[in-house]
Order: sequence, then structure tokens, then C-alpha cells
Amino acid sequence: MNRQGPGKIEWTDYTLNIVTGCEYGCDYGPDGCYANHISQRIYPEKFKPTFRPKGLKDKDLGRVPDGSRIFLSNMGDSFGDWVPSEWIEAQIELARKYPQYIFQFLTKNPSRYHHFVFPSNCWLGTTIDRPEVQHERWNALASAKAKVKFVSFEPLLGSMNVVELGFSALDWIIIGEITANPNHESHKYVRYWAEDIIKQAQVLNIPVFVKNDLGAIFPQREFPKVR
Repeated sequence: MNRQGPGKIEWTDYTLNIVTGCEYGCDYGPDGCYANHISQRIYPEKFKPTFRPKGLKDKDLGRVPDGSRIFLSNMGDSFGDWVPSEWIEAQIELARKYPQYIFQFLTKNPSRYHHFVFPSNCWLGTTIDRPEVQHERWNALASAKAKVKFVSFEPLLGSMNVVELGFSALDWIIIGEITANPNHESHKYVRYWAEDIIKQAQVLNIPVFVKNDLGAIFPQREFPKVR
């Protein structure tokens, strides 16, 4: 389990990789997917979907402060269609075993949340990176059962319609730009897209956490009101 700090994932306290790898093949350009980029260096399996049961017995589990946020499987998508249900159930069971912590899940396939029962200390999120997927992914997340539901607009690659989509049922928004590809076209516009999302979130009273280099422009570092 890795403790997060400056330059890492600011919206969580720890990361714990039980499922790594992904088969989406997102077209973010060379090294555009940070998880793929890093996995190529640190894992023998590279970015091939892999179950890492040693994470379930991490020596730090049970020792970190109560109420800590733990982001599970940030180096992959553990709810992809290629992931066996047993791998997912193992992570959910971990959350049940440690009710004193908050376990954060994030996927581009939120419809799969409906196949599992989560304890109340699980936060469920979906990544919405481009406008053409916002309706499908938000609708799937909105109908999932969780105490906290959140959307990560990262990498933010277009203008989003937060108010129009009925995000009033949303508990939290995260915004970030693409980091592994400094030459990506989106860098020219991401400031304006982010500002628009923040304004819409304020209308709906949704907490916003702005990360990465955008944080130098926008001061929002908010968390859900329910923990």
C-alpha cells in the first residue's frame, strides 16, 4: 500500500493495487495513459490484466488511521469486462473486513457495479474523459447503489454538460488534465473546460477537487460532505 503525497494522487490517502492492467487501449497518444506508462516499468506482466492477491494481505492494512481513503487498483480497471468476478469480490470483501476505512473504486465500465453488493464504506466512481461517453457512464453510475458516487473528468478531453445530465445526484467531481502526454491537443482548451465544469458544479452544490497542473489555476480541493 502506497501513501500518497505531492505529485501523486492527491484525492486519496493510499493506493493499493490488487488488480492491474487494462484492455481499453485508450487513444491518448504516446504514453498518454499514465497507468500503462508506469506499468511497463514496474510489472513483469506490463499492462496485462493481473490479479495480485498479496495486496489483500498488505502489511499496512489495519495500521493506517481510521477514516483513511484507500484507492483500489489505480494501475488498471478492475471492473472491465475482462476481469473475473472473483477478483472484484476479493476487493469488496477487503472493504468489508476493514470498515474503518473508505475504499474508492473508479472504472470506465460503471454498469458492472450493478452486479455486486458494496458495503457502505465503498465510494463508487466512473471516469468520463470525453463528451460522447458522458450520458452512458453517468446513467450507469447514477443508478448504482453507493453512499458516495463520484465522477473523475480525467483526462478531461472536451466540454461536459454537468447540469444537463442531472448530476444533482452526484456527491463529488474530480478534474484533471492528461499528464503523460504534454503535447496532447487538449492542453490548449482544458482550462476553459475545467472552469465550465466548476461553474456548473457550484450551481448544483457538488464538491470539486481539481488536480494536477490545473490546481495552480483553480483552488478547489473539496471532498464529499459524507465520509
